[in-house]
Amino acid sequence: MKKAFVFFSLISSVYFYSQDFSGINQILEKIEEKGKKMKDATDYDLKGKKFVMVEDFEDHAERHVLEFNPDGTLTLIELIDDKSSGQSFSNIFTGDYIRKKNAISVRANFLEGKKIALPLVYNLYIMNANNIWYLKDINNSKRWIENNNLLKKKK
Repeated sequence: MKKAFVFFSLISSVYFYSQDFSGINQILEKIEEKGKKMKDATDYDLKGKKFVMVEDFEDHAERHVLEFNPDGTLTLIELIDDKSSGQSFSNIFTGDYIRKKNAISVRANFLEGKKIALPLVYNLYIMNANNIWYLKDINNSKRWIENNNLLKKKK
């Protein structure tokens, strides 16, 4: 009896959920159409570029600066401003990155010259909107804007 019940529930679940697959396919097609409109960044050179991300929390503010060095390494500077005491702290990470077309995988595994057990890892995608280059974190959708664009806006 148990086997018959499990078999019946399995067959019925496949039948009822198969109707949702057409909706999933439509969503995937829309995403692919959007992806085709994205600008190809294969000619965009990351070497020597700096990207900045700013986060504001209740008790502190964080600024992250990601710099791609000409030798293929990277430097990640993390600046933390404590709002209650007014003090600032910094961490300087170094590491490397791998790029395939518009996708970048960043690994910062040294903290101020010492190897750390759990490296900082970011999976980023190079994007362009209104001739402003930025990196979008694939995991949490945070955006790192190119430093040159910040300087242009302030003027």
